[in-house]
Amino acid sequence: MKNEIYHPINMIGCECSINFISYDATELIVILDRFDSNRKVTIRFKNVYAYRITLEHFRITEVMDGLTLHSQPLYEVENSAYLSEMLMTGMRELYSSSLNVRHYAISTTEHIIDVLTAES
Repeated sequence: MKNEIYHPINMIGCECSINFISYDATELIVILDRFDSNRKVTIRFKNVYAYRITLEHFRITEVMDGLTLHSQPLYEVENSAYLSEMLMTGMRELYSSSLNVRHYAISTTEHIIDVLTAES
């Protein structure tokens, strides 16, 4: 994680928590509750290759370069260890050698959701 860099995607400018998660084999939907306005935000990822959810995110956020806790919940991850790990376990051979996968992360009050997708 030391070489990973978290680039904020400035779409949601407040602290959030997870309300709902749904996955249907290619599409991941995450609904967040906003703490500033009592409204919900839906984030939809298409062409998802893998995702993981980490509870008690505070144990790992201290080593995440660029992560600004709670002010921006959505990030694109550069030099992703998770993506490298998945590619080494055979994902590249399964899909193709020119696979262009991106790693996004959602940081909420209690969870981190990592998503590997071919979509921007």
